[in-house]
Parts: sequence; structure tokens; C-alpha cells
Amino acid sequence: MNDAPFYVDSCVVLSLFLGDSGYGAAEQWLFNQGDQPLWVSHWVLLEFAGVVALCLRRSALTTQRALAIQSEFECFRQERLSLLEPRGGDYLQARQWLEQQEGPPLRSGDALHLALAKRHNLAIASADQGLTRRPMR
Repeated sequence: MNDAPFYVDSCVVLSLFLGDSGYGAAEQWLFNQGDQPLWVSHWVLLEFAGVVALCLRRSALTTQRALAIQSEFECFRQERLSLLEPRGGDYLQARQWLEQQEGPPLRSGDALHLALAKRHNLAIASADQGLTRRPMR
């Protein structure tokens, strides 16, 4: 376990609720956290909803299953995850990292995850190893 609480990015919760190839690792990671605080942002909620909607549009999920996944995730969020609200400074920090182009290129959403984690002194929990190893300067 890490000493710092975790900011959980979208890919972890998506794996948990969509049962993709990362499910086993995400489930084990969550189990290993015990009662340690876990954080997500409004951005994670939006990304989660966006991926579920995309699966629905591509007919990878039925409407009934999509609604069930959204409901299950919301229950999990309320019971287990604390919510962070992005601020303007988080977006500015994310933009700065995107413009600097140091290290592997970031997606906009990943840069925002990093900025939120940095502001709150949280470690990043992600299946993206490049993201978890990226220094947050």
C-alpha cells in the first residue's frame, strides 16, 4: 500500500464496472486498499458516463445494462469514493503540462487527473503506468 491516499482515475473504475481486461487487476488493487480513503473528481464521473454512453451507442451494452452500470457506480461512489471538484487552476496546470511536452505525451483528461492529484497531494491509481510514474512538478 502507498502512504498517500489515492486519486482514482477513470480507467480503474471503468474496469471495475465494465468488466474489461483490467477488471482483475482493478479488483485486486481495490481490495488491497482496505479502508484507505479514495478520491475521484467530477471529471472521472463525466468520463465514466461518456464511456458507458459510447458503449450504448455502439450496441456493446443494452439500455437496461447501461442504466444498471450507472446506478451501481453511483452507489459505489457514494459509499466508497470522496469527490473532488476541479478548479480553474487545475485546468491551467493541465494545460501547462500539455504545452511543455516533457515525457510521454498526455491526453487532456490525464493531465487534469494529474493536476487534481497534485493539488490534493494524492497518489494516482491508474492502469496507465506512464501516468502513475509521471512526476508532478
